[in-house]
Amino acid sequence: MISTFLHEDISSPVRIKDLQWNTQQHTIIVRHRMVTLTATEYRLLFPLRHGVPVTYSDLAYIVYNCTVDEKVRIMMDKHIDRIRGKLRGTGIYVYCVLGYGVLTSS
Repeated sequence: MISTFLHEDISSPVRIKDLQWNTQQHTIIVRHRMVTLTATEYRLLFPLRHGVPVTYSDLAYIVYNCTVDEKVRIMMDKHIDRIRGKLRGTGIYVYCVLGYGVLTSS
Protein backbone atom coordinates (compact mmCIF):
# COMPACT_ATOMS: atom_id res chain seq x y z
CA MET A 1 0.00 0.00 0.00
CA ILE A 2 2.82 2.45 0.78
CA SER A 3 4.22 2.32 -2.73
CA THR A 4 1.00 3.68 -4.19
CA PHE A 5 1.12 6.72 -1.91
CA LEU A 6 4.78 7.47 -2.56
CA HIS A 7 4.59 7.35 -6.35
CA GLU A 8 1.46 9.40 -6.97
CA ASP A 9 1.70 12.78 -8.69
CA ILE A 10 0.23 15.21 -6.18
CA SER A 11 1.57 18.43 -7.66
CA SER A 12 -1.79 19.56 -9.04
CA PRO A 13 -5.15 19.67 -7.24
CA VAL A 14 -6.84 16.30 -6.85
CA ARG A 15 -10.63 15.95 -6.84
CA ILE A 16 -12.32 12.96 -5.24
CA LYS A 17 -16.07 12.96 -4.63
CA ASP A 18 -16.94 16.32 -3.01
CA LEU A 19 -13.34 17.03 -2.02
CA GLN A 20 -10.66 18.97 -3.84
CA TRP A 21 -7.11 18.54 -2.51
CA ASN A 22 -4.48 21.22 -3.10
CA THR A 23 -1.04 19.95 -2.12
CA GLN A 24 0.74 23.24 -2.81
CA GLN A 25 -1.44 25.20 -0.37
CA HIS A 26 -2.19 22.32 2.05
CA THR A 27 -5.91 22.93 1.69
CA ILE A 28 -8.97 20.89 0.93
CA ILE A 29 -12.26 22.22 -0.33
CA VAL A 30 -15.26 20.38 1.06
CA ARG A 31 -18.62 21.37 -0.41
CA HIS A 32 -17.44 24.94 -1.14
CA ARG A 33 -15.74 25.30 2.27
CA MET A 34 -11.95 25.67 2.34
CA VAL A 35 -10.11 23.91 5.17
CA THR A 36 -6.49 24.99 5.69
CA LEU A 37 -4.16 22.39 7.18
CA THR A 38 -0.55 22.46 8.29
CA ALA A 39 1.89 20.55 6.08
CA THR A 40 1.96 17.67 8.58
CA GLU A 41 -1.82 17.54 8.90
CA TYR A 42 -2.12 17.49 5.12
CA ARG A 43 0.45 14.68 4.79
CA LEU A 44 -1.48 12.67 7.41
CA LEU A 45 -4.87 13.22 5.79
CA PHE A 46 -3.93 12.84 2.11
CA PRO A 47 -3.28 9.05 2.22
CA LEU A 48 -6.74 8.61 3.79
CA ARG A 49 -8.59 10.30 0.92
CA HIS A 50 -9.92 7.07 -0.62
CA GLY A 51 -11.76 5.99 2.54
CA VAL A 52 -9.58 2.89 2.96
CA PRO A 53 -7.93 2.23 6.34
CA VAL A 54 -4.22 3.02 6.44
CA THR A 55 -2.04 1.44 9.12
CA TYR A 56 -0.25 3.53 11.70
CA SER A 57 3.01 2.06 10.40
CA ASP A 58 2.28 3.21 6.85
CA LEU A 59 1.28 6.70 8.04
CA ALA A 60 4.43 7.02 10.17
CA TYR A 61 6.54 6.10 7.17
CA ILE A 62 4.66 8.39 4.76
CA VAL A 63 4.52 11.41 7.08
CA TYR A 64 7.67 11.16 9.20
CA ASN A 65 9.78 8.67 7.23
CA CYS A 66 10.23 6.52 10.33
CA THR A 67 8.80 3.48 12.05
CA VAL A 68 5.92 3.86 14.45
CA ASP A 69 6.67 3.84 18.16
CA GLU A 70 4.85 5.28 21.16
CA LYS A 71 6.15 8.85 20.63
CA VAL A 72 5.29 8.85 16.93
CA ARG A 73 1.85 7.42 17.64
CA ILE A 74 1.15 10.15 20.22
CA MET A 75 2.27 12.80 17.70
CA MET A 76 0.01 11.35 15.00
CA ASP A 77 -2.95 11.18 17.40
CA LYS A 78 -2.53 14.86 18.33
CA HIS A 79 -2.42 15.91 14.68
CA ILE A 80 -5.44 13.72 13.87
CA ASP A 81 -7.39 15.39 16.72
CA ARG A 82 -6.55 18.81 15.22
CA ILE A 83 -7.64 17.58 11.78
CA ARG A 84 -10.94 16.39 13.23
CA GLY A 85 -11.51 19.83 14.74
CA LYS A 86 -10.83 21.55 11.42
CA LEU A 87 -13.17 19.16 9.58
CA ARG A 88 -16.00 19.57 12.10
CA GLY A 89 -19.20 20.49 10.28
CA THR A 90 -17.95 19.44 6.84
CA GLY A 91 -19.40 15.92 6.88
CA ILE A 92 -15.92 14.37 6.66
CA TYR A 93 -14.95 12.19 9.61
CA VAL A 94 -11.62 10.66 10.63
CA TYR A 95 -11.91 7.37 12.50
CA CYS A 96 -9.32 5.33 14.36
CA VAL A 97 -9.49 1.62 13.67
CA LEU A 98 -8.47 0.07 16.99
CA GLY A 99 -5.09 -1.58 16.80
CA TYR A 100 -4.77 -0.96 13.07
CA GLY A 101 -4.80 2.59 11.78
CA VAL A 102 -6.99 5.42 10.53
CA LEU A 103 -9.65 5.97 7.86
CA THR A 104 -11.92 8.76 6.62
CA SER A 105 -15.59 8.67 5.80
CA SER A 106 -18.11 11.12 4.43
